[in-house]
Amino acid sequence: MITTPAFMALMLKARKRELLKELLKVEQKVEREQVAKVTGTNKDESLAAAPKKREAKKIYPNDPCPCGSGKKYKQCCGRMG
Repeated sequence: MITTPAFMALMLKARKRELLKELLKVEQKVEREQVAKVTGTNKDESLAAAPKKREAKKIYPNDPCPCGSGKKYKQCCGRMG
């Protein structure tokens, strides 16, 4: 194995870089944990939540289809697939 002073100096520099990278990673993680706060929700509660109302009457499967075909909704426009 090579044990010249120049080789040893290169090895020490490489090890120092590795250690500095690891330390910086740890510091960044710690900073993020301290800054972050858990609120439990992302909702904007500045507006009052009101129930939504339908503009038209709800169509049930056995009602006549609104397209005017004379068929039940479930056999005409309400058919799935």
